[in-house]
Amino acid sequence: MPTLLSLDSSLARVRSGLETRARRIEGRVGQELASHVGRPGKMLRARFCLLLGQALGAKPEKAEGAARAMELVHNASLLHDDCVDSADTRRGVPTPNAVYGTTVALLLGDLAFSQGLEEAVDISPSAPRLLVTAVREMTVGELQEEFLKGSTDISIEAYMGVAARKTGALFEWSGSVLSELSPFPHEDSDPPRLACAAGILLQIVDDIHDYTLSENVTGKPQAQDMINRRLTLPCILALHSPKRAQFLELWEKNDAQGISTFLNDSGFIKETRKKGRELVDSMLSLCTKLPCKAEAKELSNFVELMAKREF
Repeated sequence: MPTLLSLDSSLARVRSGLETRARRIEGRVGQELASHVGRPGKMLRARFCLLLGQALGAKPEKAEGAARAMELVHNASLLHDDCVDSADTRRGVPTPNAVYGTTVALLLGDLAFSQGLEEAVDISPSAPRLLVTAVREMTVGELQEEFLKGSTDISIEAYMGVAARKTGALFEWSGSVLSELSPFPHEDSDPPRLACAAGILLQIVDDIHDYTLSENVTGKPQAQDMINRRLTLPCILALHSPKRAQFLELWEKNDAQGISTFLNDSGFIKETRKKGRELVDSMLSLCTKLPCKAEAKELSNFVELMAKREF
């Protein structure tokens, strides 16, 4: 059974590996720029990846490599997203595009992706190919979200499809790779399904936080998605309800505080949490089918924490 100490040790090695990658390119781009390439955030992807690897009995060094690849590719997507959104801050600090300009930030994102691909090369023969596929799906999801910007005609199914690509694809990659590396019998499709669901859950929780947590906690303005004219799950649920007209009136006014209050007081945040809970229940069912039962229980506990987190 994995202990907290063993998980912390693995996470420490993941962080150390990211720092090592930054040092390798310092001489070519400078320490300050290099520090943005593998800068870890909440490490939720890494934690999930490591726990899934333990539940499948994969070698720790392979799971740690997959975790580093996830963090690097995720960071690449954030660097690009901040350029797309013209975001000034992330995690409470100025974004690279705000400090160095869009061109430099985009190139830093490309560099982070290349570093993630290098990590994948060391995991297995199929890992790099699958990672390229995952990044393609992430990009398609981002494009779909961009095309939907400003639209008030979005179905819940369309939202879930975008989330499965934009956020779920990278998680799904880890599930596919670790499933291949597992020495124990299991249903091959279960780990990728479980992992993709984790990505969607992460998106749903972030959607809730956008309207419930303060800038002091999230490091970005409240209702940032509305400011960027993006409808997320709480808003989509409001659109498909008898209170559609009331929501649209606030939406047309760009009333961030008004929408936040409306979504909370009208029960749409609560309804979004219920959708997340349904997803968690399906994930817990998949966890019980993983081969290493004690380790799978630890993964189940983390899934519950992912759903309840307030950061």
